[in-house]
Amino acid sequence: MIKHRDIKSKMIKAKVLFKHPIVARHVPKTVWYNSQNLKRMLDGYGSIYVKANKGWQGNWVIRIKKLSTYEYELADNEVAKLIHPADLETELEAMMDKKTYIIQQGIDLATYKGCPFDIRMVMQKPYDTWELTLTAAKVASREDAVVTNVSKGAKDYPLNDIILEYDQKQDPMATLKELINLSHQISGILGSSLPFRIIGLDMALDKEGKVWFIEANTRPQCARCILVNDKSSVDKFENAQNIIKRER
Repeated sequence: MIKHRDIKSKMIKAKVLFKHPIVARHVPKTVWYNSQNLKRMLDGYGSIYVKANKGWQGNWVIRIKKLSTYEYELADNEVAKLIHPADLETELEAMMDKKTYIIQQGIDLATYKGCPFDIRMVMQKPYDTWELTLTAAKVASREDAVVTNVSKGAKDYPLNDIILEYDQKQDPMATLKELINLSHQISGILGSSLPFRIIGLDMALDKEGKVWFIEANTRPQCARCILVNDKSSVDKFENAQNIIKRER
């Protein structure tokens, strides 16, 4: 049995998934940050995210929205400002740390009571197959939030509650089934190429109901997520954790 490794690079995991045509349809276009790619992504999408390739907890994430030919909105989770396109790179790079960055296609996230949310699916492989153990919906604290991380003020809710009540609600059972199926596919693909036995998948729904994969955390923080899951799910999670720890 393989030993789990923590691999932080978002690009490494995205590249593995892009090799699989069906799953790749659910992965936002992701490229390395440079001037040429910045222009191409802004031309192709109305909203993009510039993220540290090895960032965590919603840190080093910047959103750029193209409002018009002459105006962009540049925002992180603390400040937003309107700028002219000619000033974009200067202003953007002033907000960036000395890290390697990626650019990711922006997703128009579904909302709950007006606030965007995404979904955490904790997948574990205690033996030979991947198991879904914990789930949660992470609802941002405000309508214009750039990230939905709990460390940035978002709140965990039971996934089923949000699927039943979110603003653009689709068929709840069909949505949940697709989330679970896609999470198993993604875990299987990543686990066949990389040394993983636990993955916290950040998934999302857009306002049209499409399911998206955002990123995979190989050292997921589950303490808050545990609080919104039932006892059987928590027991399943903890049993899998104990098996994985014993075999390290």
